Amino acid sequence: MKLKKFFVMMLVVAFVLTSVVGVVTGLGASSSKLPYVKLTWYVIGTPQKDWDLINQKVNEYIKPKLNAEIKMTMFDWGEYNDKLQTKIAAGEPFDICFTAIWTNNYRTNVAKGAFLPLNKPGNDLLSKYAPKTKKLLGDDFIKGASINGILYAIPANKEKAHNWGFIVRMDLVKKYKLDDMFKKVKKLEDLEPYLKIIKQKEPGVYPLGAYAGESPRFLLDWDKVVDDDVPVSLYPNNKSTKIVNELEQPNTKALFKTVRKYYLAGYIRKDAASVTDWMSDLKAGKVFVMPQSLKPGKDAEMSISTGYQWKQIDITPPVMSTRECIGSMQAINAKSKNPERALMFLELFNTDKYLNNLVNFGIEGQHYVFKDKAKGIIAPGPKAKDYSPGLGWMFGNQFINYIYENEDPNKWKNFEEYNKKALPLLSLGFNFDDSKVKTQVAACKNVWKQYIPMLETGSVDPDRYIPAAIDKFKRAGVDIIINEAQKQYDEFLKKTGRKK
Repeated sequence: MKLKKFFVMMLVVAFVLTSVVGVVTGLGASSSKLPYVKLTWYVIGTPQKDWDLINQKVNEYIKPKLNAEIKMTMFDWGEYNDKLQTKIAAGEPFDICFTAIWTNNYRTNVAKGAFLPLNKPGNDLLSKYAPKTKKLLGDDFIKGASINGILYAIPANKEKAHNWGFIVRMDLVKKYKLDDMFKKVKKLEDLEPYLKIIKQKEPGVYPLGAYAGESPRFLLDWDKVVDDDVPVSLYPNNKSTKIVNELEQPNTKALFKTVRKYYLAGYIRKDAASVTDWMSDLKAGKVFVMPQSLKPGKDAEMSISTGYQWKQIDITPPVMSTRECIGSMQAINAKSKNPERALMFLELFNTDKYLNNLVNFGIEGQHYVFKDKAKGIIAPGPKAKDYSPGLGWMFGNQFINYIYENEDPNKWKNFEEYNKKALPLLSLGFNFDDSKVKTQVAACKNVWKQYIPMLETGSVDPDRYIPAAIDKFKRAGVDIIINEAQKQYDEFLKKTGRKK
């Protein structure tokens, strides 16, 4: 009898342990053992007509697996940052949000405790609830996205390098026989004869896209040390470890003078300094040449998302920087009531091909159709215009995305080769701690808003406005930031053995 009781007790213990292990290992859990929760997820992009329909399909798929549903909300490019900052400041207990170095700033949010630490010693949530995602990213990518050794958001698994250049409208290239530009254009100045032709012959088209926050300024490809809106940078070539004020550098002034020349010639939209939704102009067919961050197949992606065929011109060489590690991430809100389930959802999204492609491409037969199902090659469906976000780089693991028939079928292999040939910058993995210069950083961000949108769009004379901006930045404390950044960077180089 005692032996029987012993075996019964052991079975109970085994059942309890199995249940607990099932819950804490994320997708290994049975949904019946998990209480139902409703998650929220905020992302950036151009709102889609069938967004709610896709959200419904996502919930139908994830509920049996996670006993959870999720409310997905997309805010437009120009409003996303302000919307998220307001929600975070109000203490809204949402669950997941997109974050990056360029919007809903990753470093800033980490500094104010807005995001949940994911791999804190003694509480490694990433290993518990998203182990496959952790393995996909690899230790180096995770280290590059970590701040003081702790990861606060999951980077998108995509290309791990970048370069800058242009995308060019191919219908206009063919119409005016401008094909030679793909051989002749090596820098911004080389565009001038082609922009002149479009200005003369296409009055409804802006020859050059230059907008606040998306402009030819990025061709300088500064290796940003602080944030995108603070002019504290390294040259992107490993030739110097000196941190500089980019506005004081001759290449910055030269570029702004060229942009000003193009603005005065009528090649740039007159109100560009106040416009942030550049994608709307691309989709409306109003832009001939647009500066872009490039990668293999970027032109094909933009062709799909805008409805116009584009071809890219690579200008800068590919480099691998911290920007790639923190340029596209999904964070768990520190005030989330269900952080474990939120991580389980992200684990499912990054590893489940159906769910990933449902969010990226919509519903088979409606928003896309298969051309070769075995190879994952698709074409736009009859309702493609109602759902085509074109944001694979933002949502998560791109290596399980379908490929459109107009894209290179070797796209993911090309990504791997692109990553291999990129120059790893000495600063890779360096994340500046601004805790000692918060006041100065905030002041510099305000100066940036005042001057840079006008300079990068050519709206003002750089001979007058660059000196004025430099003076304002100095009064805001930019030199104090540079000194602190240089001190930290020198320590980083010494610690990593990269000191030149």
